[in-house]
Amino acid sequence: MVPTKVRYINTDWKHKNVAPKIGSKESRREHTAYQDVLIEDARPHLENGKIGLEQTGFTLTNNRTQCSNFRDEDLISSVYLREMQDLICRLTGAKAAYHYGFLVRTEKPIDFNDGYARFVHCDYNVKRVVGMSHDVLRENGVDPNESDTFAWFNTWQPFDHPAINNPLAFIDNSSLADDDVIDYFYTGRGRDSLVAAPVYNPSHKWFYFPEMQLDEVIVLKQMDQRPGRVVYCPHTSFDNPNGGENYPPRRSIETRVVAVF
Repeated sequence: MVPTKVRYINTDWKHKNVAPKIGSKESRREHTAYQDVLIEDARPHLENGKIGLEQTGFTLTNNRTQCSNFRDEDLISSVYLREMQDLICRLTGAKAAYHYGFLVRTEKPIDFNDGYARFVHCDYNVKRVVGMSHDVLRENGVDPNESDTFAWFNTWQPFDHPAINNPLAFIDNSSLADDDVIDYFYTGRGRDSLVAAPVYNPSHKWFYFPEMQLDEVIVLKQMDQRPGRVVYCPHTSFDNPNGGENYPPRRSIETRVVAVF
């Protein structure tokens, strides 16, 4: 177990008729607060078959990427995004997958949006799953089929060196009560997007994959309209007390993928 602190949206927002807006360091400080948590090594649970997208909302898999430069956006778009779409189809049985976007995070962010994620959040809100999915399909020249259903996934892979400092942690969905998750609005870069995030609950079970290697990929469920499925996997980066100056800063790429069933 790794003891650390993570920021949650303040619990009082659970009882308000309006949702907080977060899109800067200042608004994050205003609307979130640190909570003490214990984060468990997920690797033994993965080996024992106790972790999966429809069990916990997250999993770990492998990808030996052919992308040779994660600072080249054209190469990412032409090589890496296709790898992630294919990976999601293999893992989930989706008939097709389309990318929504990607983020490269390093120790030198351009702005708040490119920095390491510093509070517990989901990336989307399931209330918007149909509209957002149809938009992505149309952007890819595909007419949405009313019989299709959609699920959104994030992938997260380190590059340059293993991820030891500022790794990614996630809440086991089986410990996440439905009413723990509230709406909030992400306002970074001029947006005003309805998304979701949990408030603190001491029952939340936290996991991470220590010392992720360059060929390892985390896959997180971000929203799913199919009945009886995991909907959310809230996540955040955290300050790893097992890291420090003896290890290089984390560099990672994440992609957002919509899967069609």
